[in-house]
Amino acid sequence: MPCTLSTQWGAHPAKETAATKGWSSLPDDLVVQVGDCLLADNDIYSYMDFRAVCTSWRSPTKDIAKAGRFEPSKWALLDRHDDVLTFVNVETGRFLVKNIPLLRKYLFIGATGGGMIILKKSKSPNQVRVLNPFTGLIVRFKASLPIIGWVREATVVTSPMMLFISGEAGKIMWADQDSEKFQEFGVDYRNAPLSMTPFDDKVYLSDKEGSIFSSNVAAVTAGEHSHRSAQTISMASTIRRPAGDPAWDCYLVKSGGELLLVTRPWYGVHGKPVVHRVDAERNKLELVTSIGNRALFLSDVRCLSVEASKFQAIQGGCIYFVDPVPTAGNREASLMTTFHVADQVQDDIIFDVATMAGGSKQPFTIAQVFANYSRSIYYSEPGFN
Repeated sequence: MPCTLSTQWGAHPAKETAATKGWSSLPDDLVVQVGDCLLADNDIYSYMDFRAVCTSWRSPTKDIAKAGRFEPSKWALLDRHDDVLTFVNVETGRFLVKNIPLLRKYLFIGATGGGMIILKKSKSPNQVRVLNPFTGLIVRFKASLPIIGWVREATVVTSPMMLFISGEAGKIMWADQDSEKFQEFGVDYRNAPLSMTPFDDKVYLSDKEGSIFSSNVAAVTAGEHSHRSAQTISMASTIRRPAGDPAWDCYLVKSGGELLLVTRPWYGVHGKPVVHRVDAERNKLELVTSIGNRALFLSDVRCLSVEASKFQAIQGGCIYFVDPVPTAGNREASLMTTFHVADQVQDDIIFDVATMAGGSKQPFTIAQVFANYSRSIYYSEPGFN
């Protein structure tokens, strides 16, 4: 089928020009560049739509979905009702609702910050599975997840594929596909890790004092081959917070290709939030006075960075802090504090998370949707013997 504006966008045949008839003859390198731009946004569906336009656009591009080579990294799981999942692409603003009947065969554990789904077999030994919801590919792990009540964050790194999970009581667990069990890293409960994110093929996390840890391959003796696996990975301190710093909350978030550490004074402590870029090569912090058109949603459960221009009423250059607040009747509510990085202005907005659980009471704004996401905890479904 020839690729013209009339066949793709409904133009009247009589109004076609020589220019509109030339779409199918675009040079292969230009077609590949357009496809690469879509993949850079992690928008697999726009990429597949692009390839479906005509044969001349399909031939030079790769069917990465069929080959199982697409790995979601910029999608967030906003909602789950049984086997119906709602995702959003934080770079393009695209919302997607998927019905995945396969979920009925497994128990739900959680989701990664990029959009992968973490499952486990319903019967003992409840081995872990990682589902790519966009391609249907399932990665099988030998290890079973230790019994935990809930999952805060999860992330996946490749070469080889490893799953990292942040659970209750400040415990970080990880395993590769061949691991017999999950490795564990823990800190003092009072100093439990707040944020975990993949960056430059490593996993970084921060604790309440602002120290940053990263996954590192254990050193090998001369003549030995360094092989990265769950057994050779350890969590080591990368940047320690200087002694004598005031009491501040700390959040680690990947934003626009950079790793940022946001610190905020506790209530009653003088000062304003501060943003630093983490220099992963030199293990240093660099002060940041602008976050561009990004918007950050930060809580003690999960952190998220979105391209503000793609979402209505989301303010670019703004940080949305989401904190739990006590209410009458044991209702769960949150205080959302907005902070504009460039002009150092701060405002408070109180909203009730309990009204956002479903039914007729839904979030009123997209900011509330993202705030709810940043506070949501995945409760692990129990298995059966």
